Amino acid sequence: MTRRFCAALLVFALGAASGCVPMTFSREPALDFGIYRHAAVHVSLSGSVGFYDPTSAAVYLAAELEEHSGFERVSVGNTEAADVLLSVQVRVSARVDYSGDYPEYSYRSEASFRATDPNGVVVDSGHVSDSSQSPGEAVQDALDEVTLHYLRPYRL
Repeated sequence: MTRRFCAALLVFALGAASGCVPMTFSREPALDFGIYRHAAVHVSLSGSVGFYDPTSAAVYLAAELEEHSGFERVSVGNTEAADVLLSVQVRVSARVDYSGDYPEYSYRSEASFRATDPNGVVVDSGHVSDSSQSPGEAVQDALDEVTLHYLRPYRL
């Protein structure tokens, strides 16, 4: 038993003495934020979105992108001054689980998005999904996933 303990201690000491290998975390940008500095956003909604309207969704997305993305400026609607138009279509579907005493509702959101330059050329596109406990939260969660796609580049 003492021999195993000494061997384990030796292995631990050698591992600690050798040092740690540094790790780097990085994220490449979804598009060139040096070229595409001003984004205009447009959101359309379908399905079980509750009381959420497209304008409120676009304002929410613009605020999130303004704070977290690599865009210098984000506006709502199709503005002439924008370098890129980000169009997002969010669809929310309701699911009901009757396995318990009361029905439990959940909402799945799917968002398709497309970024086009002023000439209409698609420069980026994608699809994200999420699930939530309310329709409004499902819309916001899908828009949050779009925001995550356009995070500022970083290297840690």
